[in-house]
Amino acid sequence: MVITASDAWIRAPRIYVENARGRDPAYEVTAEAVLGSLRSLCAPAELTCRFSDERDLPAFRRADILIAGRLDTALIASEARELKLIQCTSAGVEAYAPFDWLPPTLTLTNASGVHAAKVGEFGLMACLMLHEGVPEIASSQRRHAWNRRLRGVAAGRRVLIHGVGALGGAVAERLHGAGFRVTGVRRSGKPHAAIERMTTPAQFHDELPLADIIVLACPLTPETRGLVGARELAALPKGSGLLNIARAGVIDHAALTSSLDSGHLSGAILDVFEQEPLPAGSPLWDVPNLMVFPHVSADAPDGYVDRCLAILADNLARAKAGQPLHNTVDPQLGY
Repeated sequence: MVITASDAWIRAPRIYVENARGRDPAYEVTAEAVLGSLRSLCAPAELTCRFSDERDLPAFRRADILIAGRLDTALIASEARELKLIQCTSAGVEAYAPFDWLPPTLTLTNASGVHAAKVGEFGLMACLMLHEGVPEIASSQRRHAWNRRLRGVAAGRRVLIHGVGALGGAVAERLHGAGFRVTGVRRSGKPHAAIERMTTPAQFHDELPLADIIVLACPLTPETRGLVGARELAALPKGSGLLNIARAGVIDHAALTSSLDSGHLSGAILDVFEQEPLPAGSPLWDVPNLMVFPHVSADAPDGYVDRCLAILADNLARAKAGQPLHNTVDPQLGY
């Protein structure tokens, strides 16, 4: 999509905000928040805020900009003929692939990066827990078993991060600061200041035998679905740990369960699941040395919406100046 400074929608956009009823209030985008974020840039010609179960369809049809956490792609394709820009307030957009509903005149941007500070802290905490054997200690506690194992310091332990984007990069920075030795896997192979050695997905299997801990922070795409299965877990050193802050689909959970049951993997921490909340009857609750986190690694109770709207404000300023937008989703890559 080519945007020029002469476009009237940048100076006085018609904005439609769609919230999902029942979500945590931290994710609700209000008219006040939108106006506050854009005050120095433009005066919206129209601003409509609705929940998805009470849409204002005429306003939706007139909108130049859509702000939403969940996208109704069929509705967008059939009704949103004036849209130029969608600001999705979620970082993951794999649920909307394939992107055949997205015309070349419409740009989709996501919330990648808004989670970085929180997920960096969580990643450091989780890797320290895996190093210290906390998942095993928690399992022993449930069995009323005193299972004393001494651990050395974390400095020098080897962590492999698959997916060095905003989230993986934030984790790498925290781990590097704590003395971990970090290897990264990213499609571009571009270096990162906190990563000792960067590789590409083609070298992923070569790196597995060298990792004490593996961190999954990649987007879910056809290439990463089922990324870690029995073969990959077997390639990890005995006693290694695993953290998934990516998407549930990157791991074969049956293979993960088997590896934990056998003791080959010493512990795992999962923060993402195919169905959330994780059903009470899921066998994952009772897998030994597995810790279940209720998808809290990246989100904070305050400031989330403001950071999402800051992306929109920055992009409108960039559009006004005729510059490329940030956080654009590549339909071919899926993120």
